[in-house]
Amino acid sequence: MWLLLAVLFLASACNTTKYLAGDEQLLAKNSIKLLNPQSLKNKTSLKYELASLYRQKPNTNFLLFFPREWFYFATLDPGDTTKIDRWQQRVIAETPAIYQTYLADSTARSMEYYLQYNGFYSAKVFYDDVLVGKNEKKIKITYYVDAGHQVKIDSVFFQSEDTSINKVLQELSEQTLLKKGEPLTRTIYEQEKERVATYLRNHGYADLYSNYIAPLDADTTFHPGEGRANVYFEVLPPATDSTHKIFRVGQVTIYTQYDPLMEESVLQDTFLKGYHFRIPANSNFKIRPSVVVESIHLRTGDVFSQANYDLTIRQLSALGVYKFVRIQEETNPAAPDVINFKIELTRNPRMEMGVDFELNYTNRSATSGAGNLIGVFISPNLRNRNLFRGAELLVTNVSAGVEVNPKFGDTLSNLFNTIDLRVQADLYFPKFYDYLGVWKGLYSARISKKGGLISGNYYRLLTENAQTRLTASYNYLLLLGFYRYNLLNAFYGYDMQSRDQRGTKRYIVNHIGLDFLRPVLQENFQEIIESNEFLERSFGKQLFVSLLFRDFSYSHNSRVNRFGNSHYFGLNVELAGAEIWAGNSIYNAFALRSDTLRLGTGAEAIDFSQYAKVETDVRVYKQFSPKSSFAARVSFGIARPFGYTTDVPYVKQFYVGGPNSIRAWAVRGLGPGGHLDTLSQEGRNRLLFYQAGDLKLEFSAEYRFNIFWRLNGALFLDGGNIWTLQKDESRPGSQFLFSSKPLENNNFPYLVNDAF
Repeated sequence: MWLLLAVLFLASACNTTKYLAGDEQLLAKNSIKLLNPQSLKNKTSLKYELASLYRQKPNTNFLLFFPREWFYFATLDPGDTTKIDRWQQRVIAETPAIYQTYLADSTARSMEYYLQYNGFYSAKVFYDDVLVGKNEKKIKITYYVDAGHQVKIDSVFFQSEDTSINKVLQELSEQTLLKKGEPLTRTIYEQEKERVATYLRNHGYADLYSNYIAPLDADTTFHPGEGRANVYFEVLPPATDSTHKIFRVGQVTIYTQYDPLMEESVLQDTFLKGYHFRIPANSNFKIRPSVVVESIHLRTGDVFSQANYDLTIRQLSALGVYKFVRIQEETNPAAPDVINFKIELTRNPRMEMGVDFELNYTNRSATSGAGNLIGVFISPNLRNRNLFRGAELLVTNVSAGVEVNPKFGDTLSNLFNTIDLRVQADLYFPKFYDYLGVWKGLYSARISKKGGLISGNYYRLLTENAQTRLTASYNYLLLLGFYRYNLLNAFYGYDMQSRDQRGTKRYIVNHIGLDFLRPVLQENFQEIIESNEFLERSFGKQLFVSLLFRDFSYSHNSRVNRFGNSHYFGLNVELAGAEIWAGNSIYNAFALRSDTLRLGTGAEAIDFSQYAKVETDVRVYKQFSPKSSFAARVSFGIARPFGYTTDVPYVKQFYVGGPNSIRAWAVRGLGPGGHLDTLSQEGRNRLLFYQAGDLKLEFSAEYRFNIFWRLNGALFLDGGNIWTLQKDESRPGSQFLFSSKPLENNNFPYLVNDAF
C-alpha cells in the first residue's frame, strides 16, 4: 500500500505542463464519435481503422505512471550531459506531443479520403478540440464522423475501343470481382484492375498494366437516393496507337556466369534446345545446361506470358546456385511485336561452412548425483550447392553436445552426465520426382465429375515448386545412469512452399520412412521400467517402416491484416507400418496361420511398429501497438496403435511441460491425466522425464508488453495435460474419460480429468 502511494506521489510530481510556453498545449487524448451509427455495419472495425490515421498521438507512460515527455523536459538543459541523462533521452524520453492544429486538420482529411476510398462517397469528418486539466494546458480532440451510406454496385459495363481487348473483356466479365449488391470500394476496383491486367499480360499483352485501365467511374444518376451505382470498366488504348499488340518471345540469351565487367569478346556461344548460351571461353558449365533449360519457361515463338516470365525467375532462383537472377528484355528492331530476353545469372559460392556454438545451464539437483549441469554444444555444418552438377543441395550437419557437472567429486567418471552426438545429411534435388506416379494418380483419379483426389492447383504447385529430398541421420544419446540409445533415420519425400496474398504455406511429405531405435537401459532407469508396465512395453528396440506414405505436414502463416491480426495453423499426420501390416495380413490369410512378421529371431527379434498419429496447432496474434501484443495457442494431438502393435511407441507419444509448453512443469513432468508417479511420491525420482500419453490437449494465452528500452515483459496463462486412451493398471488415473469419477485404491479422491 505504501509503495503504491509512493508511486502515485512521484507520478503526480512529474508535472510536464509547467515546461510549456504560454500558447502551447499537450495532446491528452484522441477519440472518434460516429454520427448516425445505425446506418453502419462493423462500427468497431471502422473506428479501429480510422484511429490508425491519427497524425498526432498522446505521449505514453513509463512503467504505467510516469509521463515519458517529462523525462524529455527534465534532461533538456544544456548541462544535462551525464551518462544517466543521455540514457534517459535515448531510452525513456519521448518528444512531447505539443498540439498542432494542422495535424488535426490533416487527420480529418485523411479520414474523409479513407471513407470515400471505401465507398462512403459523401463522408464528412470534422473535429472539436477542448482544453482540459486544472491549468487548461492539455487538449482533448474528438473527431466527428458522418459517413453517410456506403454505395453499392448495381451494374458493371466492360468496354474498350480496342475490339480485340473488348472481346476479351466480355469473356472476363463473368468472373468479375465487382458483384452486384456489394460495396463499391476502390480496393475491390483496384483488385479487379489487377485481375484483368494480369490475364491480358498472360495472353501476350506484355505492356498492358493496370495503369491502362481507367480510374473508377461510378454513375449514381440512374439510381438517385438509392445508394447504388453503375460502374464503367474501360481499358484505354496505348498512347501512340489505337490497339494493343500481342507480343511473342524472341531469342533467349543466357549468361551462366554473368559479370558486368566481363568483355563480350571473351564469351563463347553455345546453343541448346533453341536457347543461346554465352559462357566464358576458359570455363566449362559449372551446372549442367539441361538443368538451366528445364527452369526456363520462355520459349522462342510462344505468345508472351507474364506467368511464365515469373515462373522462370522463381525456378532459376530456387536452384540455389545463383545469387542473382535478372532478366533484361528489349523489343526486336526488325519485328516490333517480338521481345528478346537476356537472362543474367550470377553464381553463388559452391561450398559454404558454418559453426554453431551453444552454452547452457540446467538444474538437476533432484536426480541421482547429477547436480547443476553446464551444457556445451557445437555444430559445424557444410553446404554443397552443386553436388552432381545438377544444382543438388547437400546440407550436412554434425553436432556434439555434453553436459558436465562442475562438482564431480573425486572421480573423473562423474564429470560427464549427458553425451549427445548427431550426424544428419539432407540432399535436395531441384526437380519434383513423382514417386511411383502417386501424385499423378491422385490427381487423375476421378471421384466425381469435378476432379480427382487432389486439386489441379496443388498438383501444379508440386510440379513447379516442390523439391525432392533424401534425409539420413544418426543419433547417439547417453544419459548417465539411466539409458543410452542409437537412433537411425532415413526418409524420402518432398518440400514445397508457396506465398500469396493470404500468407505463406509450407508442405512437407515423406513417402519412404525408416526409423530404428536401439536403447540400452542402465541401473536407475531399470527400476523405473520394472514399476511401469507401459514403459516396459513401449521403451524397447523399435523399427518403423513406411514405403508409400510416412507423414504429411502442413503449415500456414497468415499475413498481418489492417487490424494487426494474424494466425498460424499447423497439421501433422503420421502413419507407420501400414504396408508391413497389410502384407503380413495378406500372407496370413493365404497361409491360414496367424504369424507376426519380425526382423530377426529369438530374443533379439525386432517388431515392426504400427501406429497413426495426428497433431494440430492453432495460434492467433494481435498487435495492439508497436510495444504491446497478445498471443494465444491451442494444440491437440492423438495417437493410436493398430495391427500387431499394442501400444504407441514411447518416442512417438505426446508429452507436455517445459519452456515451450506448460511452463510451470518440467519437460515430461505432467500427467498422464491425474496419475501421480509412485517413485516421485517416495522422493526417488522427482524429475519425471518419462511421462507420456496417447492424447494431448494444451493451450496458452500471453500478453506481451515493453517495460522500457529492450526489456520486455509478459503475463501468461498455460493449461493442458496428456492422457492414455485405454485403461492402464500401472498408471491409475491416466485414462481420458468424458465423465469424471474418483480414483479407486487411493487414500484421497481426485478427478481423472483434472487436467489444468
